[in-house]
Amino acid sequence: MSSGNPERPTAPATAPAGSGPTAPSPLPARGPLRWLPPVAGVTALAVAAGGGSYLLVSRLNAADPPAPAASPAVPVSQGPAAPPDVCTMLDPVDVGRLVPQAKVSDSTDDRRDSSPAYVTWGCSWQNLDFSHGEYRRSRQISVKVTRHEGQKTETADTIARRDYGYDLEAARFAESHPQKDYYRSPVRKAEGVGDEAHLQYTWAKGKTRYAFGAGFSRVGDVTVEVQYQADQQRKDAPLFSAEGRQSVTEENALREAGLVLRQVSEAVAAWRQGRPYARSTPGPTSSPSPSPTPTPTPTAIAFPGVCAEVTPVAEPLVPGAALKSERAQSGDRTTVTCRWNNREIPAGDKHRLRSVFVTFTAFVDRVGKPDPWAAEQYYIDRRADAKEWEGSGFQESFWYEVTEPEDWGERAFHQYRKNRTPSAHVGVAEAVVLSGPAVVEVSFGGSDRPKGAEINDPKSVLMPQKEVIASLVPVTEAVLESFQRNGVR
Repeated sequence: MSSGNPERPTAPATAPAGSGPTAPSPLPARGPLRWLPPVAGVTALAVAAGGGSYLLVSRLNAADPPAPAASPAVPVSQGPAAPPDVCTMLDPVDVGRLVPQAKVSDSTDDRRDSSPAYVTWGCSWQNLDFSHGEYRRSRQISVKVTRHEGQKTETADTIARRDYGYDLEAARFAESHPQKDYYRSPVRKAEGVGDEAHLQYTWAKGKTRYAFGAGFSRVGDVTVEVQYQADQQRKDAPLFSAEGRQSVTEENALREAGLVLRQVSEAVAAWRQGRPYARSTPGPTSSPSPSPTPTPTPTAIAFPGVCAEVTPVAEPLVPGAALKSERAQSGDRTTVTCRWNNREIPAGDKHRLRSVFVTFTAFVDRVGKPDPWAAEQYYIDRRADAKEWEGSGFQESFWYEVTEPEDWGERAFHQYRKNRTPSAHVGVAEAVVLSGPAVVEVSFGGSDRPKGAEINDPKSVLMPQKEVIASLVPVTEAVLESFQRNGVR
């Protein structure tokens, strides 16, 4: 699949909306325009970086609709007493499927003092950066529900018809006037949704790539607009790059936008008639940020046998090394670290810093059994970070090429970087190896600095890449051999 192309379509969660253009209701004489839809470009929702094809899973158990989609015009005296809570109009199962762990926010735009007069209630569900295997994904749904008011000789229903008609005209115009960097699908009539409804897919293929399905409907004096947008990008894509980004396909986008449009239109019909319409319980205006996970406190332990066997290889790299080992446990993982470190190695009129650092991270599932899947996800994220920064620099640090040895565990890589930070100036390389339910990480590096200077002294001379890698490889192989024989003990 070429970079930037939409994802492969999947089996529909619900029957897709019917295809073909839809005839609008008769339009009265054109009145003041509330808005003119863009044609030369489309205003898109914010997209986070987030490739390879991916699948939208089938719709899960959706709740029964609370009311028929279409509703006759309701006299003002019989209308709802309270404004609608748009954020409760969607099935939470579908929201969880389309936008996992969404941040939910609502909005109100009250223009009853304008001409024409209307109120728009909105809700959005967003998760612009979440992990899914080897990809980062971005998903969002937006819904706008607008109730129109009559003015002078025009009823609210008449104004709503005209407003919907503008949306339909704009969609048809975009369909019949193709542009180089945009694809707009043929307008699809959404059968059985509200009094009239249609769907259209937009795919931006230019420098900024995105795609979404949009739906529009009218229910009496209310118009509804929805959007569903999704994309993903491989985690190992270069930093600040759109390489490999893929957007939701036309089939998937229209299917899911149609589902959202139907649910909202049904809820609006029920709300206008004063009947229950909520599919979910009301939520906060903005979902609270999750509390930070406390960092586990490492506990000093006796130098484990798996590390003691590596000392004959590590000590020549770190003369006079001080040994230190710790254990920490947090949730699904246990981490054991071993360090050979000396910051004050005499070297003529300089001091030399050398350090070997080894980390074993073992994963278990909810019942305490070894969990290779969790270990693989951790490895994927570590490799993605390395590939993302490959060939890039930040301030005075720079990340070099990622190398992937074929004979280290199931998957492995190592990478050298020049590290000049406020804490230390060193040339260092890291190796990361996936081995069943565990990930083994080995780093080696160092620098030379003027005698008496701190390890972050700007005059520090970093160990060069060739020298560091030449030492990292044998110490990593020694660690892996010991780990295969002893495990972590």
